[in-house]
Amino acid sequence: MDNLPDPIGGAAGWRQHARLLSLSTPLGADVLLAESANIDEALGPVTEHAGYRIELSALSSDAHLSLTALLGQPARLDLQTAFARSEPRPFHGHITEVVRLGANGGFGRYRLIIEPWLSFLGHRQDNYLFQDKSVIEIVDELLADWRGQGKLTPDWRWDLADSAAYPKRGMTVQYQETDLAFLKRLLAEEGLFCWFEHQSADDEQLGSHRLVIADHNAAFPDNRQARVRYTQSGATLDEDSLDRWVGRRQIDTGETNASSWDYRSRSCRPQSAASAVDSGNLPRTVAWHDPGQYAWQSSAHGERMLGNQRQAIDARLKQFAGEGTVRTAAPGTCFTLADHPDHDRDTAAGAPAEATRFLITAVRHYARNALSESGLGEPSADGDTALRSTDGEDPAGEPASEFYRNELVAIRAAIPWRPLMADSHGRNIHPRPSGRGTLTGVVVGSGDPTHTDRDGRIRVQFPWQRGAQAASRSAHPAGDDNAPASNRLGVWLRVMTPVAGANWGGHLTPRPGQEVLVAFQNGNIDRPVVVGTVYNGQGDDDAQGNRIASGTMQASANAPAFFAGKEAAPHTHGASLSGIKSQQLNSTRSGQGGYNQLVFDDTPGESRIELATTEYRSHLQLGHLKQQTDNARQADRGHGGELATRAAGAIRAGSGLLLSADARSNASSSQLDSREPIARTDNALSLSTSLADVAGKQNAALKGDPGTDQLPANQGLQHASEVMSATTSRGAETAGSGSIKITGGGAGSIPAWSEPRLQLSAPGGIAQLTPNNHILVAGKTLTIASGQDCNLLAQGNHSLAVKDGLALFTIGKAGNGQKPNQETGTHLHAASGTVSLQCQSGRITAAADKKVTIASTQASLSASAKQKILATAQGAYLKIEGGNIELHAPNKVEFKASKKDWTGPASASPEGLSFPVAKDLFDEQFKVTDKNTGESMPFFKYRIENGQGKVLIRGYTDKDGFATRLHSAKPEDIRILPDEE
Repeated sequence: MDNLPDPIGGAAGWRQHARLLSLSTPLGADVLLAESANIDEALGPVTEHAGYRIELSALSSDAHLSLTALLGQPARLDLQTAFARSEPRPFHGHITEVVRLGANGGFGRYRLIIEPWLSFLGHRQDNYLFQDKSVIEIVDELLADWRGQGKLTPDWRWDLADSAAYPKRGMTVQYQETDLAFLKRLLAEEGLFCWFEHQSADDEQLGSHRLVIADHNAAFPDNRQARVRYTQSGATLDEDSLDRWVGRRQIDTGETNASSWDYRSRSCRPQSAASAVDSGNLPRTVAWHDPGQYAWQSSAHGERMLGNQRQAIDARLKQFAGEGTVRTAAPGTCFTLADHPDHDRDTAAGAPAEATRFLITAVRHYARNALSESGLGEPSADGDTALRSTDGEDPAGEPASEFYRNELVAIRAAIPWRPLMADSHGRNIHPRPSGRGTLTGVVVGSGDPTHTDRDGRIRVQFPWQRGAQAASRSAHPAGDDNAPASNRLGVWLRVMTPVAGANWGGHLTPRPGQEVLVAFQNGNIDRPVVVGTVYNGQGDDDAQGNRIASGTMQASANAPAFFAGKEAAPHTHGASLSGIKSQQLNSTRSGQGGYNQLVFDDTPGESRIELATTEYRSHLQLGHLKQQTDNARQADRGHGGELATRAAGAIRAGSGLLLSADARSNASSSQLDSREPIARTDNALSLSTSLADVAGKQNAALKGDPGTDQLPANQGLQHASEVMSATTSRGAETAGSGSIKITGGGAGSIPAWSEPRLQLSAPGGIAQLTPNNHILVAGKTLTIASGQDCNLLAQGNHSLAVKDGLALFTIGKAGNGQKPNQETGTHLHAASGTVSLQCQSGRITAAADKKVTIASTQASLSASAKQKILATAQGAYLKIEGGNIELHAPNKVEFKASKKDWTGPASASPEGLSFPVAKDLFDEQFKVTDKNTGESMPFFKYRIENGQGKVLIRGYTDKDGFATRLHSAKPEDIRILPDEE
């Protein structure tokens, strides 16, 4: 242990008055006597301390002082200067460390560490989210929270060139950082620097020290000793001076470039800042930085931020190191150096006067009181005596240079000063906390089931936030609600999606209450992005839902919708279900409402896919059909595919729709492979053509009928076959949109119908059944063809009405040789009622190759004609005409009767032979053409109205642009219009 001074000096010697160093503590005057001190102070923020640090050795007549009682207490160390003895330089702070070094004869030596109130910020670590606040507001809020903490009396002031230059920061996070580290980081990021101003007082606090935060060199005041002389070492002077002065130059990057991507404007904002220092013949070096996304809000903001970094580098390209006895030397003050030969020579050569004005950036003081080893002795009459003794020794015989000395670092005062962001290796001096990996958070909102902006962004609260709805249920000591679990706090965060394009991509927006995973871009804690959602709680073993109710932060209990059950049969399926299940908004938290889902069932041998919604119990199932309710796999329902809904359904295909039961091995072939329908259509065409040809030869054709190939029915069948046989071709490489080339996928031709058709085909039969009306309507030709029999059955009436001709023809021979009755023909029977056969404006011809029988089994047979009746056979005839009857025969005429009665003339009138006069129907058909080109417009949607605006028909034109022909019993005005409804 170091020897303590011999206390034999009396009480008069145990005092600090007029000594070089004087220590004041709450213990009272002269309880602790300053022995020596090392004082470090610098322009902040720096990593070594909180602005300054005093390591002090002190003596006390009490070797058993309470160390605990001193911790945190205010203290002031006064340093006598060359000015008035009553105005020493104060160093005010708080005792942050006390060590009892030893004792001798009841006297003790102690080591004290005195630091500013700001140093206490280094002992509190916090997590806090600041939103929409400038750096000024954040710092004020942070420092104000320390007021009233113990003996601390935080005091600070701003000296800014333009406070409006500091915009509000959208999100600033203090995460796992001490308040001091957070403060230093903020100041360095914004190019702000700081120092302390000290005041002495005879109050309980013993004085004060104020933090000054500035951003421009004009804020630096002149040093108390504004003019400092450069002198030789060991010279005896009446003023403090510097006896060592060394300039140092270094090289660094000559230009700094950076660009920051802004996803909102979809642009990169490049910035560049070149050194303002003349680098002479040195090569021009450039540093490229990646500051991460959205590092600055505007180009002006980015220019200022990068300019600050450039100024910090330039300020250190040339620095000066000095040593001497200038006791007023303090960081953040300026002085003029005089009598230095190098600077005087530069001034004589025309250098500006500002070249000798310097800014002190850091100082280290070494000081000790003039105490002898044998005793405290009497204090000198003047604290400067030890520094200015004529023989170079203090009154106790010690070399004067050992009582006070300092080292300082300075730059020219005209060079802008900024804190340095990174060291020579590019590492951040005040690093931002890195968001390594991911953090969890809970989506928050305004109380509605969803909370998102136009771009699908959400707000999140983290578990480390404290406030009214904190996960830890802890309030923040500052009293602020930093965890409201609502949209009152939290910026909009982007949500990662599998793909994001211009009006296309994945879109699943997390809802309030859901737990999400949050990552951080470039590791920047201020740039979070949601990368996924996770389930939480503990789901029930064999039921939907969660054993855990809603948690803190308004978090909902979210158990998986599909899971492997434990015992209950519908749920014990080995987690074979996967997919996506949504939830109606009003049941987001309970999960018990309606939903939409896409389910993949991978049960071995029972694979299934289902697209379903609870709305009207609508679903599409493919594969092994199953009844499914939530997670329960229930009864089998068949195999293949099923499309069902309790509401209305529609299948629309603009280029054609094929409904076929014609199977393909391994689901091969193409989409519109219509081989079977084409074959059956061709068979029907062949049958129709042959029957029509025979009918024409048998005089069964209607008057004006075209040839067999031109009959509408045959043309319709031929056209149907051609439409279904159409193909489209593709080469190995086809030009797509723009310069994109579509390659791969094979080449060749595939069926592609040339017109939109609905085609039904089934090898086992087609049944159309309804207990109500069944309507078949064709705008052109309706062809019903059967390879064997065609049956039309009606329990009531069967009406067949045509506008033009009607031809009924049969060959009369059975097509099936296995039928027992090979005699066929045309049968017109009525089991009851009457049979009426009329031709109201033409003639009726009944002819047979063989016998014709007209008979009445129960009543009479009447033959009547208005003009004449003629019956002939083998030259004989019976003619009734003009009221006369002629009976002629080439051979004999026989009259046989049991009685013959020849009387006078008589007559009879025919009954029921008057017919209504048939009127011609009116008809019209439109053809739609392009007004500019004159070309027909196929499949154009139209409507036809009458003169009163009543819609008569809606439809599409055919392939030639013709609309459906309209018929009317009376003339009327009609018009065709585009149908946009």
